[in-house]
Amino acid sequence: MLRFYGAGLPAIVALLFVTTYHGTAQTNPTSGEKKVLVESFVITGTQSIGSEELAEITTALARRELEDDPEILEQRVRALFQDRGFFKANVDKLEVKTLDPLASPKPVSLEAQVTEGPRCYFSTIEFTGNHALTAKALRAKFPLKKGQPFRRSSIAAGLETMRELYGTMGFLDMTSIPQASLDSTSSIQLAIDIDEGPQYHMDKFKVFGSPEVAEKLQVLWELEPGAVFDESYLKNYLERNRSLLPSNFIPDIGVERIANCPDSTVSVHLHLKSDSQHETQDEAKRVDCSSQKGHAK
Repeated sequence: MLRFYGAGLPAIVALLFVTTYHGTAQTNPTSGEKKVLVESFVITGTQSIGSEELAEITTALARRELEDDPEILEQRVRALFQDRGFFKANVDKLEVKTLDPLASPKPVSLEAQVTEGPRCYFSTIEFTGNHALTAKALRAKFPLKKGQPFRRSSIAAGLETMRELYGTMGFLDMTSIPQASLDSTSSIQLAIDIDEGPQYHMDKFKVFGSPEVAEKLQVLWELEPGAVFDESYLKNYLERNRSLLPSNFIPDIGVERIANCPDSTVSVHLHLKSDSQHETQDEAKRVDCSSQKGHAK
């Protein structure tokens, strides 16, 4: 989950983007959550932002189905301002008016009173805790250049591509915590503290399903036991062998990645059809590695 903390603080603003492989929180609402449909969105209270940018912000939320939660809606509004450099933007008041309480999703109108603050500009990034990758290699994953408006989405994208890079090298438990320092000139220096965690290696690969197809898929898997576990290999493997997979195969359901935290190994189980017995066995083997701080490195 991506969270921004400290909007409105005078000097030090903390950003918390904790990126993990195991147990990553879901940012998309589940199908069971209530939704609202934003019919109209009005912003008041701003001082320096132009009408064109305000129109872009209101358009970004209009006619969208969003979470029926005022706090989350407020965070979305603030994020839109932060993505245009108004890092200290504060939503002073948010009114949500229901237009039809019986409809689903429920149509609403939004009115946000916002103090946008000064536009902030990106300055530098420093990395600490990185050993497997150089600061230069990590910096290349962040698209912002010095002097550009500090954009929330650019930092989020950089953190995600950084996580993916670590994943190709077997560092599946890597976490990163950025902190942003804002100086008197509205320039932001970003410091990212990295905990790489252990480097995982491949253990076992098993396919459950039709023996004929399972044997073919087993042979096509080339990541040998003991090799560094490359997270991108699994995705590419599934794409390369799509023709052998069932037409209704869903990777999020049919693939089990079982991490052995103490040994820093990963086994991959491929279920070609629903198999409650093996799925139960897989689930029993799953460990929340994020809580295993003392396992081998």
